[in-house]
Amino acid sequence: MAELRPHARELRQLGVEPFVVGSGTPAQARDFQRHIEAEEIPVVVDQALASYRAAGMKRSVFRTMHPKSWWKGMKSMIAHPQRRTAGDPWQLGGAMIVRPDGDVTYHFVSDAAGDHPPVATLLDEARKAGAA
Repeated sequence: MAELRPHARELRQLGVEPFVVGSGTPAQARDFQRHIEAEEIPVVVDQALASYRAAGMKRSVFRTMHPKSWWKGMKSMIAHPQRRTAGDPWQLGGAMIVRPDGDVTYHFVSDAAGDHPPVATLLDEARKAGAA
């Protein structure tokens, strides 16, 4: 989300309303927004993880603790210091672009903790979705 924040306005200009789904409590979501200074990007919570399952996101201790995750986690913690974990620590995320009619034009499933598409890819996919 910290990488996405500087591009929120551009995404909106492309017709994409960015938001984040978290697995913690509403209070933890608000604290997270304040911590990374991204109050302009809504965070909704799904403690039951139903939206993650519906989107085909992975949940795995192994993938979260995999050595591939360590490097990404270290780089992320240096760039965006993290406090304690909130929500389900084993739930991996991803990214989707969903048109108002429900058509999913982009779907990325994280393979490990810290695995996410480059912001440039999201912007390109948002442009394509707007042109569709």
